[in-house]
Parts: sequence; C-alpha cells; structure tokens
Amino acid sequence: MDLVWSQRIAEAYPSLFPRRLRQAHMALISWAEEANPDGWPTPSDVERFARLYGVPRGPLGALVGMLSRQPMNDRRVVWVDAVRNPDAAYPHLIARHDHAVIRAFGWFCATTDLGWLRLREPILH
Repeated sequence: MDLVWSQRIAEAYPSLFPRRLRQAHMALISWAEEANPDGWPTPSDVERFARLYGVPRGPLGALVGMLSRQPMNDRRVVWVDAVRNPDAAYPHLIARHDHAVIRAFGWFCATTDLGWLRLREPILH
C-alpha cells in the first residue's frame, strides 16, 4: 500500500502546486542539503528562497515542514518547525493558515509519513 500512496503523492505534486513554487521548493531543498549541517532548510533559508523565486513564504515553508505566523502588532515572523520540533505544530496553529499553506503542509506530512524525509540529525535553530 505504501507504494501506491507514494506514487499518488508524487504524481499529485505538479497539480497541487504552481510551477514557480515547485522550483523554489526543489532549489531550497537542494541548497540546504549541501549548505546546512543537518541538510534541511532553516526559516531564514525559506525567507530567502521565497524572495528569490517570488513565491509566498507560507506555502514554501509548509512544503519543508515550517509554519510561519506574524503576531498582531508585530513586524517579526515567528516560525514553527515541525521537522525539528513536531510537538509545536499544533492543529489549531495549522488551521489558522490559508488553504495553500494547509495543502502544502499536508503534502509535507504525507511524504514524511512515507519515509521520504531523511535528516542526518535535526539541529534546532
């Protein structure tokens, strides 16, 4: 059954996400794999690649297991990293996001459940 689901999830990727977002996602993962000690993107990486590719940071971050939020009356962005700290990705936090972020985070979670995510050793940032 994992093979069937794995194939379905992989085939859905192009139809679920715009081309530019997919390009940013692949570039972000490829770059982080070589540049970061644990091989996984950091929140600042997500911010940089979102700006570079001109895509929203929310869905891009969600594709790598990160949820962002901006507290009211505050200019800073707070990130929750579900890869390094899965207990912090509460369902009520996820539900606050728009459909694009929820879909991206769901896709990320599905790929993680299938074992596609292989971290060397998570590092907290």
